[in-house]
Amino acid sequence: MDNTGLVSNILIAGKTGVGKSAFLNYIYGRDIAASRAGSPVTEEGLHEYEYYDLERGILFRFFDTWGLEADRSDEWHEAVLAVVNEREGALDIADWFHTIYYLLSINSGRVEAYEIDAILRPLYEKESNVTIILTSYNPESAMNVEKAEAMESVLMRELGIPREAMIRVNSVEKKLLSGQLVPRLGYDAVWTRNRVNLWQDVERKLPLNLTNHLLGELEAWRDRSHRVAESIRIFTPQAMISWKARQIEKDLEATLEAAAETTEEAMAEGIRHYIQLMERYPLVGAPSDLVFKTRRVELGFDYSFKRTIRKMVLGMIPGVHFIYWAFKRRTAERGIKKAVNQQYEVVKQTIEFDVRRGFEEEMRRLGRTLSQ
Repeated sequence: MDNTGLVSNILIAGKTGVGKSAFLNYIYGRDIAASRAGSPVTEEGLHEYEYYDLERGILFRFFDTWGLEADRSDEWHEAVLAVVNEREGALDIADWFHTIYYLLSINSGRVEAYEIDAILRPLYEKESNVTIILTSYNPESAMNVEKAEAMESVLMRELGIPREAMIRVNSVEKKLLSGQLVPRLGYDAVWTRNRVNLWQDVERKLPLNLTNHLLGELEAWRDRSHRVAESIRIFTPQAMISWKARQIEKDLEATLEAAAETTEEAMAEGIRHYIQLMERYPLVGAPSDLVFKTRRVELGFDYSFKRTIRKMVLGMIPGVHFIYWAFKRRTAERGIKKAVNQQYEVVKQTIEFDVRRGFEEEMRRLGRTLSQ
């Protein structure tokens, strides 16, 4: 078990025979394949297994596809994308897929249509953190290089992705019949991509997920308030109607306060988790890049979120005020619901636009801080 709480979740996908085991052993360690007797996450599609890297202090959790073929692509789409959707919407960065690999073999020289349509395109449309790995790369073979270039061209055209999203890898050193030695290749490129992708993921997903959390809490308040309004009857005393309206106001204030506190904690925890992963991932690539500078940040790095996030959220949202005496017995239910709906729309719009932009600016500010 991991006692540090530092987890990195990896989704690895690809058809049988593309070299997933060899790739994981090369990139993460020699013992990965031995730990693959994990239990199914879904009835069809995913198996989970763990590898604890003692040297780096990271618990890597691998979610590995199995039985992925053309006639089962619908099953993969249903089962695996559901897991991806659930994890990527989480507030806690520890639940996300920090890396998604899709493996294709250069030896095959082709990309199946179902791989693009049922798997890769849906992932990219969700802006998932995907790296395409082209396995069995031999830069000294003109035919191998030609196949790799042809596959990359197809993927770039069909998915609209840059060439940097694809990495050519040779996971196992091998000696060909000609006597040529093909070395292992791609380690640095993969870890460089992992680092860059993770920051981009954090920068994009944290503001979105925090915003969605606030909207979810606001919607729950609206539903509770409607039920309160529906509990009012013709014989309900006027004083009780006013009291209920005031409680609805207080409920919204408390809901927003708690939600703002949660978003503050989630952002602070997300950045802490990100920085620790950057410190413990293999140090590769150019030290001038933003994501590599974080390795110089102490674990106690204090970004002072409490001076910004909670106050920012609450400061942007308009004050709540109902006119209690306006809710007469005969029209109280309709009047309160109308007031609740109006308040809901005002706060919702503020969260969707102003608060989300505030989150995004906070992430950009953090990026500038880490790059100094």
